[in-house]
This record gives sequence, structure tokens and C-alpha cells, in this order.
Amino acid sequence: MAAVAGTTTSARRLPKWADPVGLAVVVGGLYALGAELPFWFLRSPAAGAPFFPSAGVTLAALVLTRRRYWPLLLALVAVAEVAVDLQHHQTVPMALGFAAANVVEPVIGAVLLRRYFRREMTQLGALACFLLCAVVLGPMVGGAIGGSVSALHGTEDPGALVALKWWIGDGLGVLVVATPVLAWAERWRQRVDPPTSVTETVVVTALVGAVTAASIMAWDEPLVYIVIPLLVWAALRGGVTLVATAGLAMALIIDWAVVTGRAGSMFVSTIDPEAALLLVQLFIAVALLSTLILAAEVSERMQTQRALRASERARLRADLEVIDASAKERQRIASEVHDIVGHALNVVLLQAGGARRLVADHPQRARELMASIESTGREAFRDLDAALGLVDGSSDPTLGRGLADLDEMIGSLRTAGVAIDVTVDGEPRSLPRLVDWSAFRIVQEALTNVVKHAEGTQARVSIRYDPRDLRIEVIDGGSLVTTNDRGAVADGTGKGRGLVGMQERVTVLGGQLEAGTGPQGGFVVRACLPTERSSA
Repeated sequence: MAAVAGTTTSARRLPKWADPVGLAVVVGGLYALGAELPFWFLRSPAAGAPFFPSAGVTLAALVLTRRRYWPLLLALVAVAEVAVDLQHHQTVPMALGFAAANVVEPVIGAVLLRRYFRREMTQLGALACFLLCAVVLGPMVGGAIGGSVSALHGTEDPGALVALKWWIGDGLGVLVVATPVLAWAERWRQRVDPPTSVTETVVVTALVGAVTAASIMAWDEPLVYIVIPLLVWAALRGGVTLVATAGLAMALIIDWAVVTGRAGSMFVSTIDPEAALLLVQLFIAVALLSTLILAAEVSERMQTQRALRASERARLRADLEVIDASAKERQRIASEVHDIVGHALNVVLLQAGGARRLVADHPQRARELMASIESTGREAFRDLDAALGLVDGSSDPTLGRGLADLDEMIGSLRTAGVAIDVTVDGEPRSLPRLVDWSAFRIVQEALTNVVKHAEGTQARVSIRYDPRDLRIEVIDGGSLVTTNDRGAVADGTGKGRGLVGMQERVTVLGGQLEAGTGPQGGFVVRACLPTERSSA
């Protein structure tokens, strides 16, 4: 029911065309029109009208405007009420008392709505808040004041009966009139209901009105209830906005039928006008409340479905970005392998040419060159084997940095204020270039995440040369602020691309990667890269 109550969270800025004085005159005029209409058509004075539309006009006006405009709006409402009452031969004290009741009532409803409505409410919770504040409590206070005024000035009806009639009439007036006004105002601001076109709204509203009028005027049997399935259809099609709009048409036609005496057979034949009026009011209330509850449930489920679809789209985008990051990392590795193999082939060609020229006169030197050719070829095939299945990609100006460049990279981070402790275990040795470059990239990516996302500004880097492996460990000094649901180290985008790149490199080299929260807190990245692999 955010479509109705959502407009109460803060005061609304009036459009440029809406002059406060002009708006107050319009509201006062609509109030007087709503109060005067029953008297223009009334043929059964004892029955009265089913609801008081002016109560809904006033509440909607207060909810949709800033509080500084309220005194002007309420002053014109009071003037309109006094003028209508005096015209119909009420005493001046009674006119002033009724005017006070009709001013206090919408103020109570609007203030309570602004105070207790919360945007995070469910649709049904918002509906309950609107009904309690605007339909029940506000008219109840107005009815109490109106009943007291009637009791003090000795009218024929008891004060308690006047208060009850007042509460029912004004409560229905708010339900019938204020609900569609506030629903449309909120719908213009944000999508709170299933989308329906203006044409569909007009057609459904006209159909509901036509069926209501036909059931009242064309048959003598009580058939007005056949309009309820149309309201249910409106709830399913357009949520609160469409139901409230169609319900307004239904209620106005029923109101006209009652005050013109054409509603005698709407439900049951009865001699008592009071009982007939109560049945009409009960029908309007039940028809509107039941379909509004259905509409609120429909709108809430629509919003949930939209949220689920948005979440699914976000998940798919995240998966696609991870796949894209993986593909780009594979392309980068393939480009590195291309450089390695290209360099190796150039060396092989040069050494093969030298060996061919020296084989006759310097066989020992030729054998050394051929041994070097074999070594270079095996190294190239190791790297090529590691990158089998990868596609080629564009060159990257940052390629070619290995562990020899680690001091330079760490030095720049230390200059930026990050305390980094580096330990090297084992005897450093020459590594396959793909392993060397990948080791540098893993350390670089892990430290980048420390700088971006760690609470602490310190890290520890450990590099260990085992006989057949290179082991890398990077531990930050605090816990990471950002991780994702896959346990990935976030890289500033929230998609874990840094870890994807590390994993791709380690996988194609036949190694292992571990990443996660350490026992002492903080985030730990561990990689094991084989340094010796059999050739293809």
C-alpha cells in the first residue's frame, strides 16, 4: 500500500503551476461541492448519504502539501463547511463546531500518517497504517467532536449516534476519495503497482461504473455484488491504483443512487432507511477493503518478483564479468607465452645457424650450441605446454616483470605508507619465465587488494624456493572489508577479478591456490607453482 501511504514520508514540493492560494481555493471549492452534492439530489432525508467525499479531499490535500500551507487550506475548508451548514439552516455554534471537527479530523490523519508510515513497510503493512491513521482514527476524532456539538445543541439524534454516523461517513469518504488520489500521486513518483496504461484505467473504471449503474437501475433484484469480480480483476491487473480508481466510480454511483432514492433494492427490501443506508455503507467498505488487500498483496509480490529479477540480472552480470576477467587473463597469459616462444625460436635459429657454420671446424663449440638449442627448446615447450588451450590476445605493456622486479614494486608501496615485510627462503634460482612472471603478478595482485581493502596498512610476503616448486604467501595485517560470496578477494569492483586472474595463472601452470581468512584474521593468499614440468 506504499502507493497510498508512501506520499506521507515527507512534505511534497508543489509544482511550479500550483500557487498555494489557488490550490487552497480549489480544495475549498471541492470541499464545498462534496458537501453540497447530496443536498442537490437528496430525496430521502432520513437516509442521508453513504459517505462524505469532502473528508477524503481534505486529507489528500494535507498529505500532498507542505505543512506551511496547511493553515490556508484548513481555513478555506472551515469557511466552506460553515457556509454549507448555514445555508442548510444550522445554527452558528453548530456550524462552527462542525467546521472544527472537519478541520481537526484530517489534521489528525495526516500527522499520524507522516509520523508512523515507513518506506520499508510491506504493502499490507502500509495499507494497515493508512487505514488505521486516516480511515479510523482521524474520522473517529472528528465524529467525537461532531457528536459532542450535536449533544450540546440538542439535536434530535443522540450524540453517540451522530458520532457513529460521522465516523462511518467520513471514514468511507477518506477510503473512497483519498485512496485513489494518493495512489496516483505515488505512482507518478515510483513504480509501486503493476503497470497499466491510462486507456486501460479509463476502460476498467468505466466498466465498473456501468456495471454498478446497470445492477442498480436495470433490475429489481439485488445484483450490485456482481461488480466485485471486476474489482478483483482490477486488483490483479493494476494493483492499488486501478482498484482505488475503479472503486471511486463504483462508490460515487452508489452514493448517487442512495441520495436520489434509486437504491431501494440494492440488497434487500427494507422499510427502514437507516438499515438500508448501513447495508450500502457495509457493501462499499467490504468491496473496497477486500480488493485493496488483494491489490496490496499483488503489488508486493510484483515488487518481490522485480527484486528477484534484478538480483538474477546482477548475478548473471557478475558471472559474465568473472568469465570476461578469466578470458582476459587467459589472453594475457597467451600473449606472454607468445613472447616467450618467439624469443626462444629466435635464439634457436641464431644458435642453429652458428652450429651449422662451426660443425666442421669447431665440433665442440657446435655441440655446445646444439645443447643450448635443446635447453632453450625444452624451456619454451614447458611454457607452451602450460598454456595449451589458451587463445591468443593483444600485447600488454606491463608484461615481462618477474620476481627480480619485486623490490621495485614493494618499494613503491612502502613509499605510499604500507609496511611490507618480505622474506625469501631457499636459494633463488632461474625460473621458467611464465612461472617468474606469474609469481610477480600474484604478489602484485594480492598486495593491491591489501592496499585497497584491508583495515590495516601492513602485509607480509613470503617466497620459498623448494626443489620442484615456488611457494608464495601474502598475508595482510587486518581483515578485508570487501569480499564476495565466492570467497574472492575483491578488487574494487566487488567481482573478485583479482582472484580470478590468480587462479587462472596457477591453474594453467599446474599449481594450487588458496585464498581466504587466516586464523589470526586478515586475508591470506597462498600459491604453489611447479618449477619443473615434463615437456610435451
